[in-house]
Amino acid sequence: MTNRIFISTLLLSAAFGLSAATVISGEGKLSFREHTPLAGDIRIDFAPCMANQLFTFSEVAIDSTVVNRTGSDNIGPFGVAGGGWSGGNHTNKDADGKEMRSARTESVQVYTDGQPIDLAQPDTIACGVLTVQVVNTLFMPADTVRFCTETMIYTVSGNSIDVQASHTFFNPQPVLVDRYYGMQSMMIGETEMLTPGGAYRSWTPIGDVDRFDHASAPDFCLFVEHSPAGYQACLMDSATGLGDRHMVDASDWVFIGNSWSKAYHKLIGSRKISAGDTTSWHGVYSWFKEPLLDGARGADGHYAFPASIAGQPVVFYTDKTGKTILTPVNQ
Repeated sequence: MTNRIFISTLLLSAAFGLSAATVISGEGKLSFREHTPLAGDIRIDFAPCMANQLFTFSEVAIDSTVVNRTGSDNIGPFGVAGGGWSGGNHTNKDADGKEMRSARTESVQVYTDGQPIDLAQPDTIACGVLTVQVVNTLFMPADTVRFCTETMIYTVSGNSIDVQASHTFFNPQPVLVDRYYGMQSMMIGETEMLTPGGAYRSWTPIGDVDRFDHASAPDFCLFVEHSPAGYQACLMDSATGLGDRHMVDASDWVFIGNSWSKAYHKLIGSRKISAGDTTSWHGVYSWFKEPLLDGARGADGHYAFPASIAGQPVVFYTDKTGKTILTPVNQ
């Protein structure tokens, strides 16, 4: 494994020097564009979207082909037992049967290489890193009472979105959160799935993908989807907050795939949440045309792909047990 890392890192160092990205802003929307030799021409758009019109990444394209569109949740909601959903794409019904949102965006701050920009003003800016900080209010299901404050920090560079999520809860009475998926995938046209450390340790046709529990996959932290247009990887940092799945029982599902056209990292299952509680998680979405290693089509299960963290090219390596490491690439 060490030799694999060394050789692939050398290759990546030669091939994956990031060029300057372009950020286009105006009318309350953003578009990040960058040419990456190993991942193609990447376009990542941000806009108010989903039923709650929350500001998040709304569309991702590789070489002008859309590979992810937030028609539903890329950032997931909370399911409150006996109540309904809060956040994401979900709305509820009030006492009169009228549809009502379960969340709203309170503020959006945007920075290019650390310098603030005005989202409303048309502009085109060359930069290396785009940072989008969003604060949302999530409501108690079918109510206007605040459930929690959700803070999302998206750091975009190269072919990746690094996501830092945190929640502070204000619900007046303790509630049972029966499901919180957090990091989800809205990839378009996926044909097969890979879950190192989980049930799908080699490439599996999407129609055969279902779910698996925490006990069967203690080191699971990554799922990868493949379509004719390329690949999407969703890595959950197991060293940060909910990423170690301490709020998911051993017998509970830790991954759900091919459900309502989505795949899910499950982060909370049947846990009581009270006012004053806080949670957080850290994940990385990456898109690329080809992996660096793909032993998942053979016996060894090793898999590696290019990514970017805050402007630093990196390689993620995983084996079939799900143990994953990040290696920075010298430019």
